[in-house]
Amino acid sequence: MLVLGIDTSSYANAIGVVDDGRVLADFVFETRHESLSKIMLNVDGVLKKANLGLEDIDGFGVGLGPGSWTGIRIGVTVGKIFAYCTGKPVKGISTLEVLAYGARDCQTLICPIVDAGARETIYAAFYRSGNDKVHQVGDYYVGDLPGLAEMIKEPVVLVAADVPKYRNVIGQLLKSNTIEALESAPSGVVVALLAAASLQSGEHDDTLALAPLYLKESTAKAFVNKYLKRNQAAQQG
Repeated sequence: MLVLGIDTSSYANAIGVVDDGRVLADFVFETRHESLSKIMLNVDGVLKKANLGLEDIDGFGVGLGPGSWTGIRIGVTVGKIFAYCTGKPVKGISTLEVLAYGARDCQTLICPIVDAGARETIYAAFYRSGNDKVHQVGDYYVGDLPGLAEMIKEPVVLVAADVPKYRNVIGQLLKSNTIEALESAPSGVVVALLAAASLQSGEHDDTLALAPLYLKESTAKAFVNKYLKRNQAAQQG
C-alpha cells in the first residue's frame, strides 16, 4: 500500500512515502514562511523523485500535532485536499505518537515531549511498546516540567527534539541520573507508516471532519494554574 505522510507540526516540515513498509522517500525541510506553497511544491518534488504521481498514492497520513498551531493547520488542510481530490482515505496521527514510535524498542515507559512554544509549557503523553507498536497510556499532558516529573513513577525514556534540556531538568527534579533520552523530531515516514497500518485495517478519518489535535483549553488551564501557584507563593513569602 502506497501511503504519503506529511507532518508540519514544527518548523522542520517532513514528507515521507512508504510502500508496504518500504521507505520510498524521506524529506525534511525547514520553513517559517510561505509554508503552504512550500509543502505543496516539496510534495510534488518528492513524488517525482519516487517516479510517482498523486494518483498513485493509496492513502494519506497527516500529523495532527500538538505543536505549531499554524503549521499543523496547513498540513491537515493539505492532507484533506489530497484525500478529497483523489477520493483516497486519510488518517490523522498524533505527533506525540510519532515521536514515541521512535522508541518502540524500549521496554520502559516512553514519554514524548513537544514544546508548546509559550512560557515553559509542554505537551506530553505516556506510551508503552509492544508488537512493534506503541500504545498511549492515559491522557495528554499540558503543563510544565515539574508537573510532568511528578507523574513519573518508574524508569522512563524521554523523546523530544531538544531532549537533553528536558532530561537534565527532570533528572534534577527526580534526583536521578538514570533517565534515558532519545533525540527525535516528527517524521513524515513515521506518519506514513502509522497511517498505513490503520488504513490497511480499514481505519480512516472522515476527510472533511479531520481536524488538528488542539489542546488550547488545556494550555489555558496550565497557564492559569502556573500563575495561581506563583501568586500563592508570593503571598506566602
